[in-house]
Amino acid sequence: MINKHSPQVLFAALAVATFALFGADRVDAGEETLPDQFGLRLGGYNVRSASTVLRLDSANSPVGTYIDFAETLGGETQKQVLRLDGLYRFNKHHALGFSWYDLNLTGSRLLDKDIVWGGQTYAINTQVDSELRFNVYKLNYQYSLHHDEKVELGVLAGFHVLKTVVGLSASGIGQAKSESVTAPLPVFGLFATYNFTPRLSAYYNYQWFFINYEDSVKGGLQDFLLGVEYRLIRNLALGVAYNRFGLDMKAKSDQSTVYLNTSWSGGMLYGAVYF
Repeated sequence: MINKHSPQVLFAALAVATFALFGADRVDAGEETLPDQFGLRLGGYNVRSASTVLRLDSANSPVGTYIDFAETLGGETQKQVLRLDGLYRFNKHHALGFSWYDLNLTGSRLLDKDIVWGGQTYAINTQVDSELRFNVYKLNYQYSLHHDEKVELGVLAGFHVLKTVVGLSASGIGQAKSESVTAPLPVFGLFATYNFTPRLSAYYNYQWFFINYEDSVKGGLQDFLLGVEYRLIRNLALGVAYNRFGLDMKAKSDQSTVYLNTSWSGGMLYGAVYF
């Protein structure tokens, strides 16, 4: 059941209110080109099926334990978060896109086995609280290979900045250890938009990246987005979308090595403004 204060409900209400206020600004989309030089989408991202396996090795210490965040630590697998996406078009073929959301998952469980995390051992029957946070920023340049009133097809390149914070604490035995990794990963991708009518459109965006650099950074990323959007009035639209994200990464420093395999998917409901 969706909480009455959930982002989806709030932004749906905002869209309805805006529609009521500016209803007089209706246009016949078949007779007038609708603005799209700058677009901003803001709404709720309902993350589901979050799955994370991680390990933290400390230099000169025993090898850490692979930990399933949900199964071992009782971590959350779903969350509702705000998400911001935008696009600025310099002209018909060149544009700049960006996104941001912050996913913070927590867990608490009495351990049913010994685990080693960052050189510290948490014994069986220890109460452990945990946090797993992903702060996601995306910035990319988009080039349209084909762009007319019906179809847009193009390629993109940019950066997917993922700040990951993982922390375990056991107050009963006075132990706590957290690790933060910021990975500014370059990405490449494809995008497409199809306009069924001037008001109704579907869009697709796929980004990926793989790296293996001197055994210090290794891994891959995939980010898939598919959505449908309807322009209510000249400057306002409502949309729904599905997003799936996956990351497999090893990051090594002088003090520690982090292994992270994570993925999640979820639906989005948002309001968008265009100028």
